[in-house]
Amino acid sequence: MGFRDYLTNVSKAFINKSNTETTVRPSITTPYMSTDTGAKLPIFPFPLMMIYELADNIDALRIPIETINREMFKNGFEIVEKWKYKCENCGKEFQYAPTIDDKPDEQPFEQNQDNETNAIPKAKAIIDESQLQCDTCGNTNLRRPVPEHRLILENLITKPVNGNQQTLEDLARQLERDLEIEDNAYLLVLKQYNINDRTGEINHDQSEIKEYLRIDPPQVAMICDSDGRLGYNDKHEPIFVCPYFEHRRTRLHKDTCEKTDDGVHSNPVKALKALIEVNAVYSIGTPQPKSVIYGEGEVVWKAGKYKPSLVYGFSPIYAVWSKAMTLSHMDEYVRKYFDKMRPPRGMLVIASRNYETFRKSWGELEMRAAEDPYMIHPLMVESDKGGKNMAQWIDFTGSLRELEFIEVRKELRQLIGAIYGVLPLYFGEMVGGWSQEGLQVTITNRAVKWGQDILSKAFFDKIAEMLNVDDWHLRLKGGEENDKLRELQTDGVEIQNMAILQQMGFDITRTHTGEFKVSKETALSASDMMMNDMQARMGRGRGTASPKENRQNMQGEPLQTRPSDMGGVSQGFPASGSGTTMSKKAYNDGITPDNFDVIKSLLQTAVNYDWNKGKMVDELRKQAGMTVRQARDLVKNELSMVKRWEDVDEEKS
Repeated sequence: MGFRDYLTNVSKAFINKSNTETTVRPSITTPYMSTDTGAKLPIFPFPLMMIYELADNIDALRIPIETINREMFKNGFEIVEKWKYKCENCGKEFQYAPTIDDKPDEQPFEQNQDNETNAIPKAKAIIDESQLQCDTCGNTNLRRPVPEHRLILENLITKPVNGNQQTLEDLARQLERDLEIEDNAYLLVLKQYNINDRTGEINHDQSEIKEYLRIDPPQVAMICDSDGRLGYNDKHEPIFVCPYFEHRRTRLHKDTCEKTDDGVHSNPVKALKALIEVNAVYSIGTPQPKSVIYGEGEVVWKAGKYKPSLVYGFSPIYAVWSKAMTLSHMDEYVRKYFDKMRPPRGMLVIASRNYETFRKSWGELEMRAAEDPYMIHPLMVESDKGGKNMAQWIDFTGSLRELEFIEVRKELRQLIGAIYGVLPLYFGEMVGGWSQEGLQVTITNRAVKWGQDILSKAFFDKIAEMLNVDDWHLRLKGGEENDKLRELQTDGVEIQNMAILQQMGFDITRTHTGEFKVSKETALSASDMMMNDMQARMGRGRGTASPKENRQNMQGEPLQTRPSDMGGVSQGFPASGSGTTMSKKAYNDGITPDNFDVIKSLLQTAVNYDWNKGKMVDELRKQAGMTVRQARDLVKNELSMVKRWEDVDEEKS
């Protein structure tokens, strides 16, 4: 024993005990109730089943919930690439193929935001994989999205996901509705596990997913401790569950199931970390309630869309349930108001001198009121007066107008719709003019986009991760309807931009979907682009912009008169024709109809052959008969934007 103690002390000396084994969380403040099995049930103002009843039966709640659900799924799903190229070392994503000769990115840590488009690599050449290199870390191992992975997600959309022939859209609609009503949603992934009989280990890669099912949220109890740590009991001990269905009711405190050591399996089966307990007793009373525990990797859930939390969300209906119940009672009031064909809750008072008759009438009135409180009941009272006003009607309720019924109802519906981002337009109320209605649609579209993003991140991305797909993104298409005129205007601007980029030497390609793709680099140098710009200016025949058309500023304003001929001022002007002594020509000083063509040819030749300023002035004097001042003014006005001769002359001098 002494030698063994000596070895134990030596081993302890070499073992590092400086790291803590556990962490300490703060306790969660939300009140919970522990079940008999140790799961946690939230304590809400009233049961979750009542929340679903309100959402199903009250139109003020159902309209915004159904509107959000319809708008989110109306355009279906789409599958897009997450990136074009991705570095395996630093994880940077690229839209174009990063080659060795490319310049480094100016923002190396910025993620590419245009990966959703099918951008093509530089030009049309086939990219040599050996020339790829990350411009941030220099790694040459870059990934491309695998087409076979897209097929996996495509099959998930088109084929049923469970034995009830539900599609992914049907299932996603249920999950989204749970988030809107209860603020919690649970997706069950039923698997057929592949277990090694000798070791008891679960081979997750060879395990097969059999079904995707939605779990009714009122039946779910999360297995966690008082600190909100999932998979633990209140003693901070881990809880496990056996992967075999016949052992699903048993909570294990070890990571193996000893019951499977029955001769068929040589070793105990590796257990799963327990997450939730599904029990029909929590929501609906059934003759034989079934309690099942599911573990890690079998449940995908979202705890709180409107109020995120560690364990449970908090339904927004709790904040407006009184308003919803008020609207429900108002509907019932109106129904009975017209159903009984007369105003409810009134009394007909008849005067009488016989007190005994009054007492019997009052007793009978109480009995009838218990049967039907909306019935008009006559009441006989004792009175010494006779003659007129023997009977009198007393109305206990005002009319709908006196109660401001419509205004109160509008305000309540607006407050409920504001929580979900669904404004009065979707309740069928046309108020505020078209500009206000357009703003309401915009606000609702934002709520729809927000809900789509949450659904994609909470469920679709995690389903793709289970299927080992990390290079394609499954998501819902945007629900916003674009204005057709706006789309045409946007396309026109895009075409103009593509034309300008093509003039700059970029390769422009259009895909089969109609999208324009631009190459990464231009084939033109800076001097080539300057020459193209100069030729474009000279092609217009002038160095300045063309004159704008004269138009009327308002109806009834006299139209601007047009020139009668070349050089004329306006129609009816005394010097409007050529050859008159008062004619004011449109030519610059020194230019006449006789030398106009000669001057135009000289200007073009000066640009083509790169004449200096002195040569240009001499040629204008010789061939066009202009004076030195006239030639210099012409060169300055017409060619100052093409070439700065003043700088050239100063360099020569």
